[in-house]
Amino acid sequence: VDVSVSKDTAFSEYNYRDSVVWTINVVNNGPSDATGVKVNDVLPAGLVYQSYTATVGSYSNGVWNIGNLAKGKSATLRITTLVNKTGDIINNADVVAKEFDWNTSNNHDSEKISVKKAADLAITKTSNVTTPNYGNLVKWTLTVRNIGPDAATGVNVTDVLPSGLVYQSYTATVGSYSNGVWTIGNLAKGKTETLKITTLIDKTGSITNEANVVAKEYDVDMSNNHDSKTISVKKASDLAITKTSDVNNPNCGDLVKWTLVVTNNGPDIAHDVIVNDVLPDGL
Repeated sequence: VDVSVSKDTAFSEYNYRDSVVWTINVVNNGPSDATGVKVNDVLPAGLVYQSYTATVGSYSNGVWNIGNLAKGKSATLRITTLVNKTGDIINNADVVAKEFDWNTSNNHDSEKISVKKAADLAITKTSNVTTPNYGNLVKWTLTVRNIGPDAATGVNVTDVLPSGLVYQSYTATVGSYSNGVWTIGNLAKGKTETLKITTLIDKTGSITNEANVVAKEYDVDMSNNHDSKTISVKKASDLAITKTSDVNNPNCGDLVKWTLVVTNNGPDIAHDVIVNDVLPDGL
């Protein structure tokens, strides 16, 4: 017999955690029928078995048992795998039968895929207070972690301060923060970096501060590239009062007119405003 094997994939380049379908095709070129036909296809490191379909036989523990294969007949196996490493991955397949194989040059085939570098960047944002007062300082803490599998390069965090927050200062374990961008640069697998931004509150109500992290590499999980924190600033007002009189040196028995002026400097409406002005002895 002359049993031959070929192996193919739909693409040559994949992303980390992609699904890859490997198609293995076996043909008996004769001149006799083949029996005990088997294909050895043990998945290499970087491929996680998911499922298979076959036109004949069964696939288990890296072996596809075809059985008998008549002259001129073919059989096909499709193995679905999950990619869990980056770089080049080579998948080999070898076919054998019980009969003498007069052409062993086509009993082996391999297919190589290239998996692009990848990193899983995750960001969290917290504040040191959730219900501050108008005019308070609030410190925001941003933590960025690279879960891997590879080092990340060109890592940037966008954190543009919303209305109601006035920038005061920052500290960072690495990189710099300017114009709403924290430039981290390279971030090794498993590494964590932190940025702390101090802001002044200049409005009341709900304020939401958002942050997003990106890198040059393919990101495995985009769901953790964004985080936000909302604080609730209590209503506030700034009441001011001035008092004047129409005469500074009156005589006993004179009338004096006192003028009180109350001003609300904001930022909100003041309710139930009361002025205490108890007249002293002599008035």
